[in-house]
Amino acid sequence: MEHYKPAGFWIRFLANLVDGVFTFILAVIISFLIQDASLFEKYTSVESSPSEDIANLIYGVIFVIIFTGSKFRGSPGKMVCKIQVLDKNMMAQISLLKSLGRAFAYILSALPLMIGFMMAGWNEEKKALHDIICGTRVVYRD
Repeated sequence: MEHYKPAGFWIRFLANLVDGVFTFILAVIISFLIQDASLFEKYTSVESSPSEDIANLIYGVIFVIIFTGSKFRGSPGKMVCKIQVLDKNMMAQISLLKSLGRAFAYILSALPLMIGFMMAGWNEEKKALHDIICGTRVVYRD
């Protein structure tokens, strides 16, 4: 079995920021396509617009769940940051079902003041709560 370097809190945080930028770009494109309210008005508003909701859904389902459970082994943000999600036992690609479960486990990581995400910076194996729940590891790519 190969040895992989665990990805800690800050690189994972950066990957999520990159995903946020991609989601924003997708929302802008969708906004132009469906001719939603003006961009300035929409993106300075506290309420989400239909194009933002659609972008979040598309990004969440396609680019996070499907990409993570495929040969890409992670969202576009994780790919940009050269990290990947693997099964903790086999250190191999996870299934789509495990990727879906991991997405739901994100909710649990977020609930108690985001402490579940911060756990990746506190333990030696750099595991967040959703990694522990789903039996996954986030590691650097070769």
